[in-house]
Amino acid sequence: MRCLLVAAGLIASMTDAFAGGFELPVLRGSDAYVQPPRLVNWSGFYGGGQVGYGVASMDFATSTRELVAHMLRELALESEQQPSQWQVLGKSNTGGSSAGFFFGYNNRWEDVILGFEFNYSRVSFASSAPVSPITRVTSAGGNTFLVNITGGASMHITDLATVRARAGASVENFLPYAMIGVAVGRANLSRTATVSGQQNPTIPPIPCDAFATPPCVPFSFTEAESKAGAFLLGWSLGGGVDVMVMPNVFLRAEYEYLAFAPIWDIKSAINTVRVGAGFKF
Repeated sequence: MRCLLVAAGLIASMTDAFAGGFELPVLRGSDAYVQPPRLVNWSGFYGGGQVGYGVASMDFATSTRELVAHMLRELALESEQQPSQWQVLGKSNTGGSSAGFFFGYNNRWEDVILGFEFNYSRVSFASSAPVSPITRVTSAGGNTFLVNITGGASMHITDLATVRARAGASVENFLPYAMIGVAVGRANLSRTATVSGQQNPTIPPIPCDAFATPPCVPFSFTEAESKAGAFLLGWSLGGGVDVMVMPNVFLRAEYEYLAFAPIWDIKSAINTVRVGAGFKF
């Protein structure tokens, strides 16, 4: 009787096992091991140094207007014909290297990195305006005028600084980013203009003097001004990538476009590329 009861219990337990499902043990050594992605902590303060190269575009086309208008302000020649609007200067491009530093702060929102940065570079972009003097015969106030206008202008940008907002995405140890901000520069400026000619010009060999009919009056005016360390105001736009190569040490490559508001009617813009290295605190 005891043997029958034991056999019945074994049969019942085996029936329950098959009814509830049966799993074979899994060999853990056969599972493939997947390494979790390495997370880089971009949050916090950082700083570093940089070098670069850029090309500056300078437009001097309208830089003589104020000078010529001031010299001819009391003459009918300016009020009727506006020689101050005649273009005698052109545009020029110049390249130069740069070196500087940067520091900023990053804040992480999951994989999105937001922050701000101050960036400074010592530069040397110097150029002079190409000159195309103009000679015209025109009339104003009942008189005929032979007018010659020429001039010159130069700009030497020495310093650049930007305060910019950054937005990027953390991809393992890479941080591609875009940036936009305000820009400040310093430059040495100069400009000059000369207006010369004759009122009621004569035909050679008749001399231009008061005895001509009508009286011929020669004239010549020149104005010049210069300023060292003038401030330029503008904006910046660009992008780049930071790469973490060691714990808290990263390398950088970026492009930036800067445009400045006209000063003395001289317009300027700069395209620059930089490489650098930094440390995250």
